[in-house]
Amino acid sequence: MLIVGSKALNYHFPDLKREVKDIDIIGTKDDIKYLISALNPENVRDTENITTLFNIQTPNDFFNTKNVEILNADTSEALSEYVKFDTENGKLGNDIRYASPEVLLSLKKSHIHFPIKFEKHIQDYNFLLSKLKEDKLQRITKINFKETEKRVGELKTPSLKKSTMNFFGQSDGYVKYFYIHDDIHRVMAHYDKPVYEDMQVDESSAWCEKDMWEKFTFEKKAKCVLEEAYVIALERKIIPMLNGCGEIISSKKAFNWAIMRICTTLCSGWFRQFATDNYTEIVKYYNPDYVKKFLKSETDGLIKKQVHNI
Repeated sequence: MLIVGSKALNYHFPDLKREVKDIDIIGTKDDIKYLISALNPENVRDTENITTLFNIQTPNDFFNTKNVEILNADTSEALSEYVKFDTENGKLGNDIRYASPEVLLSLKKSHIHFPIKFEKHIQDYNFLLSKLKEDKLQRITKINFKETEKRVGELKTPSLKKSTMNFFGQSDGYVKYFYIHDDIHRVMAHYDKPVYEDMQVDESSAWCEKDMWEKFTFEKKAKCVLEEAYVIALERKIIPMLNGCGEIISSKKAFNWAIMRICTTLCSGWFRQFATDNYTEIVKYYNPDYVKKFLKSETDGLIKKQVHNI
């Protein structure tokens, strides 16, 4: 059995002091039977891939949470590979051991683009990446990603290989546009123009060139991500709220939601990976007054409202 999650993270990096709400384990069907017998849970929820033990009746010094979640290695190629990889690390006896940091990073990376408990996972992922520098289990990570897609659904993102008109038209029926998208980008730019324009060979296309991106400094890349996040937060959350047709939300929560979308289902490829891998550093450049900046641009006549849908 491999202990994963916050319990394993605390073992390797005790200074983190990550709260352990539930104990997460990778185990076989036999391991599941053993834990049910040993911990005597009040309830058991059993699926093909995950078994959860609720309100365990016989806790001990190690199994000291109310709930224990076991990921079934017998039904997963990736999970069984993790168990085979970690044969010596953090042994506790009774064939129980802590997963290595390499396995913990691989698990986080294989799930990070799925918008589930993103705020918690992105912090852990960036921390582990800062310690290990790279994912050394890329083959297993890819397998686990594919298996996750089979369980929760394929991760679909918009394609940039189309004209800007067709690209933004993909959201028709879902997003009501009060301002022209490119105009919001222009007034939210950190420099004299939006950063994404320095990646475009053809202004009529939404496609951006990676070679041009690679020439940017880290700060310029970070500000490119932030510009996208500000525009998404304004367009999808703040502006609809101000016009009486959206949820009440703070500027910070709107931004958090927008950058989560960039890291998960709104973007793909190298841009999404940069945003994900550098999330904690990027948000250090966050401007808490981005909404004020936008509203001032409207007051100053730099951007004009439109009522119709694009």
